[in-house]
Amino acid sequence: MPYKIIGADSREYGPVEIDEIRDWITEGRADANTLVCEEDGNRWIKLRELPEVADALPKVATSRPTGTIQVNYLVPAILCTLFCCLPFGIAGILFAVQANAKVQQGDIDGAAVAASRAKLMCLLSFVLGLISLIWFFSSGEFSRILEEMQQTLPR
Repeated sequence: MPYKIIGADSREYGPVEIDEIRDWITEGRADANTLVCEEDGNRWIKLRELPEVADALPKVATSRPTGTIQVNYLVPAILCTLFCCLPFGIAGILFAVQANAKVQQGDIDGAAVAASRAKLMCLLSFVLGLISLIWFFSSGEFSRILEEMQQTLPR
């Protein structure tokens, strides 16, 4: 039985036979979501609903995706919180924990995004901490504190 099919370019093709549709699936020109209709009909269905081509469609995994993110930046975020800039370090910790939670839920893409945000927060914390140290030593504030300490210490 010939069918009409809507291609990826949203144009209607046909009439085509089942064998040609199978070839298109193999070539990647059609997939499970491609719309198809009998030549003399007007009801469009997806190819996955057409039993004649069900065996030609690639099998979709039904299990949750598994995997791990390479680095979640929890330890660097904790260190940046302690030694650099507290606000950005805390944000880094929160994003790193969020990345761990998303991995547990099977959301690998979301975990990678959260890990990259944790990395950004670590970098911001480190840079702001470094800028603060440079300012502290170059502004004379360090010298002033040392002089005050020397004056208050007993001789």
